[in-house]
Amino acid sequence: MSYKITNAISSSRVPAWGNQKKYIGVHYLGVVGQAHDLAADGCGAHFYVYWDGTIYQRCSLDAVPWAVGTAGYYTQKHPEANNYNTISIEMCCKCDGNSALASDPKWYFTTATQEACVWLVKHLMGQLGIAADHVLRHYDIVNKVCPAPYVHNNHYRTSWTWDEFKKKIAGSGDILPTTTKPWYRVRKTWKNASSQIGAFKTMKKAKQCADQHAGYHVYNDAGKKVYTSSKLPYKVQPKSSNVPVRTGPAKTYSAARMFLKPGKYVITEEKNGFGKLKSGAGWVYLKKVTRV
Repeated sequence: MSYKITNAISSSRVPAWGNQKKYIGVHYLGVVGQAHDLAADGCGAHFYVYWDGTIYQRCSLDAVPWAVGTAGYYTQKHPEANNYNTISIEMCCKCDGNSALASDPKWYFTTATQEACVWLVKHLMGQLGIAADHVLRHYDIVNKVCPAPYVHNNHYRTSWTWDEFKKKIAGSGDILPTTTKPWYRVRKTWKNASSQIGAFKTMKKAKQCADQHAGYHVYNDAGKKVYTSSKLPYKVQPKSSNVPVRTGPAKTYSAARMFLKPGKYVITEEKNGFGKLKSGAGWVYLKKVTRV
């Protein structure tokens, strides 16, 4: 089935320009209803898909609406995708539960919305030369539960799962070829899934990501640690002038009545996200320092 994209393009409220168009980000509207406009602060998407499958284009493809960023609150997970290289699609949604909570399991998409979104994604993939592995959920880019039905993946009402959606955009058919190739995930610990900052099909790319973030490791699909980023010892420098030095590797330990001064410091051990200073002065929180 072919669809028509309704032109609602306007430069009004667009906060930035120069989209590099490397990724496609799939979202849900986050409220029960239908709309296709940017918020006053520039938040929104390029495209909107209504309950009946009607597609609206709100922004030109060169536009950079605020769609997949951290907003100073969420944690970046993907090593590259951001507002400036992602074309975003909002899927209008419904909810039989508490629509104030993204965690509610009763969010769902109509079949018409999903089918139209598949068509739109495949259309954009062909137009922009974007591969299927560059089609992401908002949740794959930052740790936000969006689109909720494709994060819960519980088949509530007419919702598909994200894997089913991805199968429908693969090639010209509806089924992805079976593969045994593993994914490599970069996290602090396997159990701490919210700390994940990337997932890669090759170990090389996973290692490159981990090496840029002190205290992170690469895990395979079985949860086994296969690479450690911290090649001890290594040097760090404080991100600000108020990085406390603690007596132990946790925030519950008291500060050692000192802060790191500007300069470089050697970390000799890691534990619980903290690094031990070679000087013996104590431990520092690794998120507060930059590896050099």
